Amino acid sequence: MTDQPRDVFVNRLASREVRAENEIQADVYGLLTVGGLDLTTEQVARTEVGTGDGTRRRIDVAIGHVTIEVKRDLRTAGILADAETQLAGYVRNRIEVTGADCAGIITDGTEWNLYRLQGDVLERTAILTLTGTAADTDRLVAWLEAILATQSQVDPTPEEIVRRLGADSPAHLYDYSTLRALYATAGASSEVALKRELWGKLLRTALGSNFEDSERLFLNHTLLVLSAEIIAHAAIGFDVSESGGLTPNSLVTGTEFANRQLFGVVEADFFDWVLEVEGGEAFVRTLAKRIAQFRWIDVRHDVLKVLYESVIESSERQRLGEYYTPDWLAAAMVEHVITDPLAQKVLDPSCGSGTFLFHAVRSYLAAAEAAGTPIGESVQGLVSHVFGLDIHPVAVSLGRVTYLLAIGADRLNDDSRGPIAIPVYLGDALQWEQRLDIFAHEDNISVSTAGSDLPTGPEVTLFEDDLVFPRSIVSDASNFDILLGEMANRAKDMSDRSDRALMAPLLRQFAIPEVAHETLMATFHALRSLHARGRDHIWAYYVRNLVRPVWLSDAANQVDVLIGNPPWLAYSKMSPAMQRRYTAMLRDYGLVSGALGASGRDLATLFVVRAADMYLRPEGRMAFVMPHGVLTRQPHSRFRAGVWNGRTSELSAKFETPWDLAAARTGFPMTSCVVFAEKTQSVSPLTAEVELWRTTGRESNVDWETMQSRLSRSAGTVGVTSQNTPTQWSPYRSRFRQGAILAPRVLMMVNEANSGPLGPGAGRAFVESRRTNQEDRLWRDVPGLAGVVERSFIRRIALGETTLPFRQLEPLKAVLPIEPSGRRLFSEADILNHPALAQWWTAAEASFAQNRTGAADESLLDRIDFHGQLSAQLPAPTQRVVYTKAGSTLNASRIESSVIIDHKLYWAPAANEDEAFYLMAILNSKAVLDRVRPFQAVGLFGPRDFDKNVFRALIAPYDAGNATHAELAGCGRSAEALAAELELPEGVTFQRKRLAVRQALIDDGLAAQIEAAVLAAVPEARV
Repeated sequence: MTDQPRDVFVNRLASREVRAENEIQADVYGLLTVGGLDLTTEQVARTEVGTGDGTRRRIDVAIGHVTIEVKRDLRTAGILADAETQLAGYVRNRIEVTGADCAGIITDGTEWNLYRLQGDVLERTAILTLTGTAADTDRLVAWLEAILATQSQVDPTPEEIVRRLGADSPAHLYDYSTLRALYATAGASSEVALKRELWGKLLRTALGSNFEDSERLFLNHTLLVLSAEIIAHAAIGFDVSESGGLTPNSLVTGTEFANRQLFGVVEADFFDWVLEVEGGEAFVRTLAKRIAQFRWIDVRHDVLKVLYESVIESSERQRLGEYYTPDWLAAAMVEHVITDPLAQKVLDPSCGSGTFLFHAVRSYLAAAEAAGTPIGESVQGLVSHVFGLDIHPVAVSLGRVTYLLAIGADRLNDDSRGPIAIPVYLGDALQWEQRLDIFAHEDNISVSTAGSDLPTGPEVTLFEDDLVFPRSIVSDASNFDILLGEMANRAKDMSDRSDRALMAPLLRQFAIPEVAHETLMATFHALRSLHARGRDHIWAYYVRNLVRPVWLSDAANQVDVLIGNPPWLAYSKMSPAMQRRYTAMLRDYGLVSGALGASGRDLATLFVVRAADMYLRPEGRMAFVMPHGVLTRQPHSRFRAGVWNGRTSELSAKFETPWDLAAARTGFPMTSCVVFAEKTQSVSPLTAEVELWRTTGRESNVDWETMQSRLSRSAGTVGVTSQNTPTQWSPYRSRFRQGAILAPRVLMMVNEANSGPLGPGAGRAFVESRRTNQEDRLWRDVPGLAGVVERSFIRRIALGETTLPFRQLEPLKAVLPIEPSGRRLFSEADILNHPALAQWWTAAEASFAQNRTGAADESLLDRIDFHGQLSAQLPAPTQRVVYTKAGSTLNASRIESSVIIDHKLYWAPAANEDEAFYLMAILNSKAVLDRVRPFQAVGLFGPRDFDKNVFRALIAPYDAGNATHAELAGCGRSAEALAAELELPEGVTFQRKRLAVRQALIDDGLAAQIEAAVLAAVPEARV
């Protein structure tokens, strides 16, 4: 059938012509019937369906579990409300008749509203409005497909996953709404509360202060994990649709996997709470119906990563520091570093959704097939060669399914395949929380189940319900996982049978040495006790995973290859407790150097060193995606040295040439690189030599074969700030300093506003917070301030955005507690002497205390004078020069003495006007920029921060007797005059205004004169 009929139906529906309801109803029916929706026999569209309740009421259109109410025009007042009341009764009736979850739609043909029944009230979950354009047909059909889940054998491409299951799809919006209602019902359950508590604890450990324990995130994580568990079943050939016979319980707890000797894929975890709530099983069936649309067998990439990214918004993923590696890059790294797949043991210690695992698994299986290894033997060997570990419970669930998808249904269903446990574990690879949860003694490993009342060290008396396991049992990973699952299942037996009667068969079956019997018996008793108190369902899962990092770090289990993308968690985003542990661990490995201490770093480098120390055998290799600054920036110099000897370690590495990905499309929100190293006593530091990767095309999530045709690779170098240190700096380096941290801007930056008919009074002004789209994301939703302030406390502010070459734009305004004479910063007591200022500043301090993410005792007054960066400007010198902290070009100008300088600028006093003009001419020159650029940090849009690397250019102190210096001063004076007279375009960005000034200088010939003089006056830096 062609698309012509459905186009006709949709065009009429979108037209909003004055039509009778029965005509609109007929077009809706026609679209459902001939619209290419692939309806099953259970989804036949019917019109005028009786409700079967003895009334004469009739449903306009019914299809499957969806009821459609048609109205002539929903824009008419009261029509939608009446329709919602009517539809609520129909949906309630359909739920009673079918015993299944049913959705409702209200439409006038143009506007389509999707509803679910919450109690007795309809809740609208999604809306689609047709626009009368050619795109309407595809949009409406896709919308209906997502709700009805009519199609089958859909290829799970990224585009189809996003369209049918993504955050903006009507299916997801409907499912999320249902899940939220189920959680509201389950809120009082102690078991559900425990699962959310442990979920939050692990994510706080992983993500620091970036993690916010929100209901929305917990529900989205639940939805993702349930989806992944159903996909796992579909991937090995189970029919997960309603006709397939699998129960919701089996889909969520993995009993069918256990029956087929596949362990560690789907099991009771944090997210099976849905089954404990009335309506939860119906929800799982509906979700399984959506999953059943896809053909999951023989996928070609990490589809679970796509699913995750389609559900969790980009802003949320960035806030949590979740940057998943593109498929092509993971494949390239696996190909480069895993050179003997059948012999090398591989671990991704931060495996995420399993992208690296997918390619490592495929690499092993391809090598096994080439070697003629039987399928059963190759699968058995695989699970003892490729391992994954992550502290994020959702990532681990997705990673396990990805591992399964990589093996493939054919191999898993082969008769020769014996029992296997998927070796992807939930655990803290850093083991820096270990002393809070897990005590590793010489013979035993003990896990506390005390919830939030966790002990603080091994000297604390263990709680009654501690779960203790002999190391000898834990060391056999597959057997331990299976044994623990069996113990957990038997612990649910609440009969009068004794612990020994229930455990004896297991002890014999697993040939447990007699010396370990009593320990395991005590642990089994604890599991039964937890079950009796309603706290059992999570501990087998929790324990099985928590002990795995300890097992992997034993010398006998260390791996040959570490590969992955470590967490890029900035020090400033760590919780205070995490910051303390992080700093201590940096010292343990000798990674702290210089005045920056820990604050200029993130978790990535420590994670790599720690992982190499614990999990990598001597002479083993590692490959990690890292922030680009690891190659160049001062805080990472000790990491680049490859000698990681500190208070407790003696560790070293031989680095290979890294891949510089600054010009490659990776999809990360910042530039990156890949570092390679060997754990060896023969040290070879990371130098400035790199392999430059440049890709073409806009898409980042393609396969390696596709990307290779878009990729160029060449030798190059980067500017390393610690190794390429000049033998001397310009003397001006010590004279310039950074401006004041006037942030968060919403609490200080203001615009004057209308104060009403009476005015604010003499010497006062009514002001309100200045809001822009450039605000820090953490403060965008924080309410602004408004009120009257004494004019003497409204100060003019110079920022990066007000600074052009040789010219300052009109300063912005901020409320600041500076003495009216401008000589000093007020104290808290001084502020109280000025009522209007005190009212404003008290409100600002309260907002800062409520929303800050830094030190708990920091005040806003402390912040604006951090390191004396505001006090140093008071009283202001007569002549000051400023230059921009960051950007693609340096911009410098003179500034008035009364203006306060923000931290996006560096400034210094000048002895006189000539010295100021001399400095401006040099700082605005391309010659100096070219010398500084190699030492800038690199962002997604090119070089970023200049900071004091500007003074790697050897700018000599101004000498009026030096003819070149005098010439530059004269050029600077002329350039400032030209810039001041230039009529700048209105309504354009400050970047465009900067370009206008530079073009005017070029046209005048001044730019060329300045460049020639700078080349003569500023010698090349010696390195």
